[in-house]
Amino acid sequence: MTNWFRGMIADGHNGSVSSKRVVTLLAFMFCSIAFFANMFFGKHIDQFIYETMAYIAMAGLGVTVAEKFSSKPQSTPPTILKPPADPPVRNTRND
Repeated sequence: MTNWFRGMIADGHNGSVSSKRVVTLLAFMFCSIAFFANMFFGKHIDQFIYETMAYIAMAGLGVTVAEKFSSKPQSTPPTILKPPADPPVRNTRND
């Protein structure tokens, strides 16, 4: 169970925990709790609080999906292009 949960919030590139996924999961959980508290227990949740948490959850989901389609980091660093060599000095003397 813990491996499944850790895999769900892990970064797709190197396996570390992604803060974006943790924040998105927490925002989704808070929205779910607020929804059930309003629906079944009659607790009033201010609309702007609920909408803000929903926007955070949607933005986090969008970033996570976009991250999935981005290119993976290369295993070797990119080669650095050297500046062109100076042209040979021409002899301009008139001998």
